[in-house]
Amino acid sequence: MGKTTTKKMHGQKSFGYGSKKKHRGHGSKGGCGLAGSKKHNKFKVWKEMPDHFVHIKLKKKSEDVIINIKDLEYFKETKINLKELGYTKLLGNGETTKKLEITVNKWSKQAEEKITKAGGKIESGMKIKEETTKAKVDKEVKTQDKTKEVKTKENKKDKSEKETKTPKTKENTK
Repeated sequence: MGKTTTKKMHGQKSFGYGSKKKHRGHGSKGGCGLAGSKKHNKFKVWKEMPDHFVHIKLKKKSEDVIINIKDLEYFKETKINLKELGYTKLLGNGETTKKLEITVNKWSKQAEEKITKAGGKIESGMKIKEETTKAKVDKEVKTQDKTKEVKTKENKKDKSEKETKTPKTKENTK
């Protein structure tokens, strides 16, 4: 009679699981994924994903200050530096009959076509910056070349001095 018998759960709704909800699907876990991440699973999410609730600000797009070709008719001069006036982009709305020489950072294809038809031209305001940076780089390269030349001359002098000295041999050391 050494048989062990298992208890049969007659008359119980939970069948050994405690609450009957616990053995149904995802009931005891509290959901899948990030369910409850702001309520009952808050501390678990904070521990495992500390950057989950961090708000990252979006960068604002740089807004161009625009001007149209039709607005250029009001200027008396034919050489207009829109960059100095605070404009960053030229658009092609309107027509022009003047031969304009315009300096601006950005422009549309339409604006370029209309100004070249009228006999004018557009220059980039960025070229000025590029030219100054190129000049600085050229100066730096020249100074580096001069320092290299000086170093090579010094090395040649050192080598010639070493060659004039008598080499160490067994006879010279005795």
